[in-house]
Amino acid sequence: MERRRAFAEKYEIVKVDYAMIDNPFAGRVICGHCGSPFGRKVWNSTDETLRRKIWRCNKKYTNKGEKSCGNKHIDDRTLYQAFIDIFYAILENKEHFINKWRQQGGDDLLQKYKIEQFTELFREAILLSKFDIDLYFKLIEKMTVVNGEKNNCDFVGWHRS
Repeated sequence: MERRRAFAEKYEIVKVDYAMIDNPFAGRVICGHCGSPFGRKVWNSTDETLRRKIWRCNKKYTNKGEKSCGNKHIDDRTLYQAFIDIFYAILENKEHFINKWRQQGGDDLLQKYKIEQFTELFREAILLSKFDIDLYFKLIEKMTVVNGEKNNCDFVGWHRS
């Protein structure tokens, strides 16, 4: 609980647990330029096929009409795909990552517990055919976006960039 409170304070997030099935990235997508959370916006159109969900730094326009942050927006579908791509990359190299995680263990019991959970999860993991919300919530604490591209993911509780 303390780790989550510190995370919310660091990124000025009102509530970390408001990510839901229909909005799993809420409070977890962080701007790589200014450190603020990204918020989901909907670009509406009279043509429903042109309607888009995007994510943009919440501090992009702090003053009306003036850009305060130069980071670009990122499409909602790109975030879903980024999770799948990173999951595949780890799965393909799981022995390498399992060894690195174990080396990072140290004396922190919570960290050791999370490493064992991750190790077991990746030993049993199979390829995804689509975004897996349960797996996402087990693994991802935050995603950092720089210039409209996914930069890195911090896995829950133990990996920090």
